[in-house]
Amino acid sequence: MKGIMAFLRGLGLKNVRPSWYAWFFNFFFSLSIYFGYYRVFSQAAGDTKIAADIAGEIGIFTFLGEIANHYGSSLALVFSLTIAGAVLYFLVSIFAAGGIFSVLVGDERPSLSNLIASSVENFSPMLKIFLANLLNWAAALAIPLILLSIYANIEPLTVNETALQLSIYFWFGLTLLALVISTAIYDFSRIFKLKEGLNVFSALKKAVIFTFSNKWNLSVIFLAYAVSLVMFGLIYMVI
Repeated sequence: MKGIMAFLRGLGLKNVRPSWYAWFFNFFFSLSIYFGYYRVFSQAAGDTKIAADIAGEIGIFTFLGEIANHYGSSLALVFSLTIAGAVLYFLVSIFAAGGIFSVLVGDERPSLSNLIASSVENFSPMLKIFLANLLNWAAALAIPLILLSIYANIEPLTVNETALQLSIYFWFGLTLLALVISTAIYDFSRIFKLKEGLNVFSALKKAVIFTFSNKWNLSVIFLAYAVSLVMFGLIYMVI
């Protein structure tokens, strides 16, 4: 019940403006990346037949394979730009999150000026929290990888189709659970950092304890969030 009430409070009008703030950064970042990378990929593809249909349904692996076959030297540039784009995306997300979390946690008026000022002020603490959570994500990634290596060495799973299918479902479920837990820990570590002024590792430790102490309520919140995403996806498909 607590989880449902927390989710419903999150739909309040107060959170609309911070949501628009996040969407603004995501929209313009995605737009610039799309057109910038479209140009780079077009040049990398050169005069290949597939280059004329980059915007079509050729698939990214087919497209990169075509570049590798005809213009292999361009792959280094493509992957370098991909890494640079990922780093830039994380920096933009950290900047925007600093303003959003600060306004929500501090119960400030969610005006655009407050959001921008808080983003600037809290960028450094949010970056440190992000770097500290690399440990969190490494632990979350290690569990599925260890399980995958175990599966690969169990001979009955590799020859029995039913057992293999069931193990894959179990592996995906465990991976999803690890992702949910690591995301919750990351979010709460940011909240504790801003709300209580803890150092990054104290905030991370408290977030881990809080997440596992409230696992059922958090499960309800994430489930409600997933259902809402599915509903919006269905509405988008219909429209």
